[in-house]
Amino acid sequence: MNPEFLSQCFLHTLSPAPEPRRAAEAKLTEAADHPNYALAVLRLVSEPSVDEQIRHAAAVNFKNHLRTRWAPSPESSLSPILDAEKDQIKTLIVSLMLSSTPRIQSQLSESLSLIGKHDFPKSWPTLLPELISSLDAVSRNNDYVSVNGVLGTANSIFKKFRYQYKTNDLLLELKYCLDNFAAPLLEIFLRTAVLIDSTVSSGGGSPVTLRPLFESQRLCCRIFYSLNFQELPEFFEDNMDKWMNEFKKYLTTTYPALEGSADGLAVVDDLRAAVCENISLYMEKNEEEFKGYVEGFALAIWTLLANVSQSSSRDRLAVTAIKFLTTVSTSVQHVLFANEGVIPQICQSIVIPNVRLRDEDEELFEMNYIEFIRRDMEGSDLDTRRRIACELLKGIATNYRTQVTELVAVQIQNLLTSYAANPVANWKDKDCAIYLVVSLATKKAGGMSVSTDLVDVQNFFAQVILPELQSQDVNGFSMLKAGALKFFTVFRSLIPKPLAVQLFPELVRFLGAESNVVHSYAASCIEKLLLVKDEGGRPRYNAADITPFLQVLMRNLFNAMKFPESEENQYVMKCIMRVLGVAEISPEIAAPCIAGLTSILNEVCKNPKNPIFNHYLFESVAVLVRRACERDISLIPAFETSLFPSLQIILANDVTEFLPYAFQLLAQLVELSRPPISPNYMQIFTLLLSPDSWKRNSNVPALVRLLQAFLQKAPHELNQEGRLSQVLGIFNRLVASPSTDEQGFYVLNTVIENLDYGVIAPYMVHIWNALFTRLQNKRTVKFVKSLLIFMSLFLVKHGSANLVDTMNAVQPNIFMVILEQFWIPI
Repeated sequence: MNPEFLSQCFLHTLSPAPEPRRAAEAKLTEAADHPNYALAVLRLVSEPSVDEQIRHAAAVNFKNHLRTRWAPSPESSLSPILDAEKDQIKTLIVSLMLSSTPRIQSQLSESLSLIGKHDFPKSWPTLLPELISSLDAVSRNNDYVSVNGVLGTANSIFKKFRYQYKTNDLLLELKYCLDNFAAPLLEIFLRTAVLIDSTVSSGGGSPVTLRPLFESQRLCCRIFYSLNFQELPEFFEDNMDKWMNEFKKYLTTTYPALEGSADGLAVVDDLRAAVCENISLYMEKNEEEFKGYVEGFALAIWTLLANVSQSSSRDRLAVTAIKFLTTVSTSVQHVLFANEGVIPQICQSIVIPNVRLRDEDEELFEMNYIEFIRRDMEGSDLDTRRRIACELLKGIATNYRTQVTELVAVQIQNLLTSYAANPVANWKDKDCAIYLVVSLATKKAGGMSVSTDLVDVQNFFAQVILPELQSQDVNGFSMLKAGALKFFTVFRSLIPKPLAVQLFPELVRFLGAESNVVHSYAASCIEKLLLVKDEGGRPRYNAADITPFLQVLMRNLFNAMKFPESEENQYVMKCIMRVLGVAEISPEIAAPCIAGLTSILNEVCKNPKNPIFNHYLFESVAVLVRRACERDISLIPAFETSLFPSLQIILANDVTEFLPYAFQLLAQLVELSRPPISPNYMQIFTLLLSPDSWKRNSNVPALVRLLQAFLQKAPHELNQEGRLSQVLGIFNRLVASPSTDEQGFYVLNTVIENLDYGVIAPYMVHIWNALFTRLQNKRTVKFVKSLLIFMSLFLVKHGSANLVDTMNAVQPNIFMVILEQFWIPI
């Protein structure tokens, strides 16, 4: 544990050669189990004579060591850091952090935050006074690297006050922080503001001087947000003028010295975005106290947004600023929007420019289709300009619906007219129109159907959407095609069935589009259409509707996954699953489908990486097996031939993610089989009875289902080779733990249901022993109910005499005790 040993180890961890690097990592892992390891590493970090690269590597290691060992989880096998060592670390870390270089300071600040997450404030009462004292000292010296180190640490430890439930303990901790830190926070915020103003007024200042000052103000704003999140503290209410005047200044002042470069502009925008989040918080939670400032901030943000470029680097500022206006629009302050010309100005200068496609959107569409769909189709785009601009319109429409509807309808018509005049040059105008209609649609109760006041959906569909869907070139103007498919998907319940059925072949054609987004949207549209229900809950589309083009549909779906980057396309696989759940599965359909699915399964077994895709893949296999075999039991051998090699790969290679799926598929095949069971299954039965198979709790439900299937289909096999003893051993293991006891009862109940009394009689005393031991040691309501269900089942199946006799064989008269204390009361 001496410094030379640690220094050499950390030096070798930086080696590009794998052998010395792995050897050093192994030595450090071994050393980490010794007492005072963290302290020794921290002292190495503090040694200025050691090369900074080594000290930085040590600081990273120290942080990671704290993450796993400061407060290890109960399941962790790692030895925790001892209290005496913790106390010494707490004594050293703040001063060391402030005296370190920026790279090391960053790591130590994160380490300090990790400790604070567990210990602050109750187990570390000296932290806040030490931070405050340090902040005062470094701010007097205008050492803003250290100022930002302290503020960054405070920001990290105060984040706990955001988004947590308001409890007495949380409020007591918050009061402690407010009593101690609110005044110093305001002091450093105002002090830094004066420095910024004097630096700018005396010649603009240099970016090198201004950047740390703006970062300091941003950190102050984030701390402000944390300390005000739960409720408005008295100190902040009393000093609201001081805070708000500075906030407004940063929204209305330009700083040419910084804003002349992209990096500098980002620093200023980050501060402005933090200000917007603070005033939005006050607008949401302290509207009454904040009302005198709303108009001034609204005007400042309207003006600011008019000058925020469409560059993606300014997205966060644009989004947070528009969110503030959205919050105002739904509050009692909405009258600000009633003034003449305000809503048209907002629509023209804020909404439409932010809804229009940008180069960045086109690039995302082409280069990262998964992220594009996540934002666009899945509704997780609330923090994009396009979505938040539409949310602003929805907010204004809360109180001015007629005005907004008329205005946007005119805008949509203008956009479509522009497109019609020159479709090649103005295709983005049509995309913008479609996006506005889709994004401003209102979901009805239940969330399945939508409506809109902006357009007549069926007319808009016929005039605007249909030409795109009927276009023979599936690869031309891909973003327009994607928008049309999205419109069809969103308004699917309003499109008449005859028209939708007529368009099914067009959707099938779009599965062949080269654009990943387009063939994904086509698959999603088909999948969602098959979920539409009419009144009474009847599915609108049935097997007969898709039978005419089922073969080409399935072929195109499988072919879509041959496009680059769509090999594991979850939207296509989900569509396959849905189609197989609706269609009539003939042998002509089943054969290519099972071949395609097993081929994909063999590939993903090599490197499972998309759990959603994998889930739909196994669901597709399961639904295909079930529906095909229900229709034609003779297909089972063919399915077994196709699936067994894949399932054997999963079992032989212990593909952890797929084991539960594999066991469930095997259970399904066994359940569908007719006795006698194939010898192939009996080999798996042997594997199933091995205790090693039951070590992972995540596998237990699937294993139990498989075991139940064997017990039901091959009960006579249990008498051979001591298998019943092994099954009851599994029951014993499962029933002993509250997390798996219910699964244990499923096994036991299946044994009782499927075996003659003469077979199980020799084991009944052991079974009751296991159950009564668990009842005595770890009684839970769930266990007692499961026990009573088992006793009732045994009573019905094998008679009251056998029940009473076998129970009393464990302990005289225990049956009456169980009857009076558990059975009757429950």
